[in-house]
Amino acid sequence: MTDRSPDTTASRGPASRTDVDIATGVLVGRLGGTVSEQVDSLFATARENRISLFELSRTVITLAEGKSVGDVASRQVALAQWGDAFVTHSAAEDSIPA
Repeated sequence: MTDRSPDTTASRGPASRTDVDIATGVLVGRLGGTVSEQVDSLFATARENRISLFELSRTVITLAEGKSVGDVASRQVALAQWGDAFVTHSAAEDSIPA
């Protein structure tokens, strides 16, 4: 089945500081910690993997929306770093033994 919901990240135009703020909020909301800790995590992850902070931020947002990410490299980095943040509730329940 094709996802027909609008791609809100593409409609926002070029990635920006707003995307960093939104991605930070996603990480705080899903993983906990402070805003400062999650901003540091975004910056460090982008720097260590030599990818754009803005691209990584947009990828975090897109994954949180449950949509497909076009940039494979940033998707791999985001999932490796914060994969648990993007596991759906039902998928997490399915993995718990009865």
